[in-house]
Amino acid sequence: MSRGLYDSPSAPPMMIVQHVLVIFLVVGTPLWDWYAIPRLKASTNPRKKVRFYRLIVISSWVCAAIAVATVGFGQVFRSAGTEVAWLNPSARMGALVMGLIAGMFLAIFVPAVLALRSEKIRVKAAKAAKKLSFILPSSGEERRWWWLVCITAGICEEIVYRGFLLHYFQVTAFHLSLTLVLVVSSVIFGIGHLYQGVAGGLSTVVIGFVMGILFVMTGDLLLPMVLHAVMDLRVLAMLPQGFETAEISA
Repeated sequence: MSRGLYDSPSAPPMMIVQHVLVIFLVVGTPLWDWYAIPRLKASTNPRKKVRFYRLIVISSWVCAAIAVATVGFGQVFRSAGTEVAWLNPSARMGALVMGLIAGMFLAIFVPAVLALRSEKIRVKAAKAAKKLSFILPSSGEERRWWWLVCITAGICEEIVYRGFLLHYFQVTAFHLSLTLVLVVSSVIFGIGHLYQGVAGGLSTVVIGFVMGILFVMTGDLLLPMVLHAVMDLRVLAMLPQGFETAEISA
């Protein structure tokens, strides 16, 4: 294994910072959502979402910078490889896993592509999105900011929840098995998205687990980053501008 920052004389302070970051992800993030989301919903400021997006972007890059600084660039962006048979794509189970992943992404992305040409699909998506309208982009300015939010999420959340957490739980702190690390990091990823509700949090756990598998199987974060950003950007294809205030008929 290559030498990382945790092996240097300054390792204890670096490890403490890593522990603090994990505590923030597990405890601080949901507490912040518990405090901030009701205020976001109640605010009458027309630029409330833009201000919230700006905060998301800044905090995400700060967390990603801390992850890279304390673990090392190579440790965060590169996976050590597979350690369990079910992740071997040449094995029957590995092929099945990859087939399920491919099916999941088709189910996610095909409706977004179809929505570009189907008003009916966009109307249906807009009705379903009403419960999350407090955070989804509606105005032109919000939709422009959404590009930055999605690109930031694709890069920073993969660095933190995949690259950093996999290294943290497998190397730095607990030396867990790869399978357990994938589960634990995915649950933490879901905790960070509980503002979407229990169903949204659970679906995020599944998506996080899939992204972790792709990270391990490809050996780097590039594919998970791209897929993560594009997945979030689907909103712009699925939802018309002004959906939040528009009267939507069936």
